[in-house]
Amino acid sequence: MVVDATGNIQGWEHEFSGRLYHSLQRSGLQLVGNTPLRAHDPQEIILNDAFNCMILFVHEQLKLFWNVLCRQSAVAPFLLALCTCESFDPQVSEDVLKSTPTVAPLAIAPLSSMSSREAGLFYLKFFTELKLHSKESVSGKMVWFSFSKARELLRRRRYVAKFGVRC
Repeated sequence: MVVDATGNIQGWEHEFSGRLYHSLQRSGLQLVGNTPLRAHDPQEIILNDAFNCMILFVHEQLKLFWNVLCRQSAVAPFLLALCTCESFDPQVSEDVLKSTPTVAPLAIAPLSSMSSREAGLFYLKFFTELKLHSKESVSGKMVWFSFSKARELLRRRRYVAKFGVRC
C-alpha cells in the first residue's frame, strides 16, 4: 500500500508518489488500488485492506499519522516504510525506530533529510529485493537483507540519505 499524505503542498509530491507507485507495480509488486491512496487526515487511511507493507509519504503531519497508526488494534501487523523527503523529523524517526507497536513491528524511517530521487531509488530497490526474497511473508531477516541492499545502492551512487530499520 502506498499512501500519499502530503496534500501536494509543494506541488511535486503527487507526481512523485504516482511515479513510485507505478515503478513498484512494474517491478511485479501487488499494490492496493490503482494509484497511491491520497489521505489528508490519518483517519482516511482505511486499514482493513489485505496488505503487509505500507509506504507512508508525509510532511508535517508525520507525528499525527504515526500516533494514529500506533493506536490501531484490529489490523494485521505490517512493515511501515516512512518517506519524508525534505521534511525530516528526527524525533518521530527515533520514535518509530525505537518503539515496538503491534501494528508495525517492522519499520524503516529516514535518519536524514533526502531528495525525492534518493527516497525513490532506496524504496524501489528495497521493495524489489523484498519481493524477490520473501515469497510468502515478510520476515525481519528479509527486511534486514533488503534494507542492506538498498542502503548499499545509495552508497555506491554516492547519495548521502540515511535510513534506519527496526526488524
